[in-house]
Amino acid sequence: MSQITSVKLDQRIQSMDVMRGLAVLGIILMNIPGFSTHEFFLYWHDALKGQATLNGLIFKSSMILFDGKMRGLFTLLFGAGLMLFIENKSDNSIQVADLYFKRMLWLLLFGLVDAYVFLWTGDVLYEYAMCGIFAFAFRTMKPRYLLLTSLSILAIVIYFSGSPFLERKEKYNEYKKVAQLIKESKPINDEQKAAYDEFKEVSGTFLPFSKNHINNLTENVYSREVKMKSDYLTILEKNAEEIIPYHTKDFFMALWESFATILLGMALFKFGFFQEKVSVNFYRVFTFIGIPLGITLCGISVLKMVYTQSELINAMENRVFSINHIGGIGRIVLTVSYASAILLLSRVNWLKSFLSLFANVGRMALTNYVMQTILCSFYFFGFGLNHYGHYDAKGLFLIVIIIWGIQICYSWMYFKFFQMGPLEWLWKRLTYGKDYKVAAINKKPSKII
Repeated sequence: MSQITSVKLDQRIQSMDVMRGLAVLGIILMNIPGFSTHEFFLYWHDALKGQATLNGLIFKSSMILFDGKMRGLFTLLFGAGLMLFIENKSDNSIQVADLYFKRMLWLLLFGLVDAYVFLWTGDVLYEYAMCGIFAFAFRTMKPRYLLLTSLSILAIVIYFSGSPFLERKEKYNEYKKVAQLIKESKPINDEQKAAYDEFKEVSGTFLPFSKNHINNLTENVYSREVKMKSDYLTILEKNAEEIIPYHTKDFFMALWESFATILLGMALFKFGFFQEKVSVNFYRVFTFIGIPLGITLCGISVLKMVYTQSELINAMENRVFSINHIGGIGRIVLTVSYASAILLLSRVNWLKSFLSLFANVGRMALTNYVMQTILCSFYFFGFGLNHYGHYDAKGLFLIVIIIWGIQICYSWMYFKFFQMGPLEWLWKRLTYGKDYKVAAINKKPSKII
């Protein structure tokens, strides 16, 4: 049996590194609110002000252009990376499976450290590792069946993402019936009264807020601020209380979108999408038609968000499906379209030097992802610089730009001396064991294809 080794520098696909770099930089734009403020202040900013503001524009633009799409790119590439890892091996022996599962189990451990030790409740590494374990069974499936399986799961996920709206619409219809009976001074039973009160409580979560909702919201905002401004051990304990249910009993209800997107990445890799083996017209269609279409769908889902009670009633009366259905479709279209656009740009010779900056970030994506957690935890939490709650959307965007600059410069400088990111090296060393040879310092890398 031939020797099994890791993916070498001259086997890397630069366009995938560029895409991975852009994705990991985009992820911090959507993750930073989880470190820095209560989501209420971003989501409700314009509605509370009663007018459009720059903060609202930044928030809504990021929701339309980046929310779910950067993570989607990252997830697609994870699926493609699984296939690259497997196909790089010269056989399909038990040794390949052993390396694969060791790789996933070590990634799972990195995810646990990122979540529990570095305090990021939104960590995706644990989820990727678990999905990767199950995705191994699909590695030999023909690409068209992988694609069909992926899109089928995504369709189901998108459908159920709208179930809260459909349930609320049912409650509204019951509420209307009871309201009419009350208006006509007709008697109602306890069940009808409960249905009426339930929708009244729901409507109180929209402007103007009910007194009960204001009390609950105030308590929630205050308790989160107290937690984030606490010492390290207190935050660790409180975060663990939030994360453990997701990592255990709730996990298998939440993994499906990531799992389906990983399968989609595997399918696209098998079709030759990431290797630029498909027709250039395919990339052009998704770039010049898919991006405007995806932005339109995601724009509708964001701009049609309900903030007031009158908007809620109007939605209940006139909408037949949830904006989550529209946004879900737009998110998938935009994710693949962004990937297509990046692959098109990677063909442009005069852009290669500029894109190499992002390729550097992508070559050490795991290191940069965990670095984002460490930087944000230290900057915003109480045991560090204690800036939690100090920034609005404009300020957070500035912090993100600073982090982008740090990671682009760090990655560029790092690869002047090393061929592999520190966590990437550790991950490979743990996967391949003592036989894995470390890339020499100052050794110039082979040309990246």
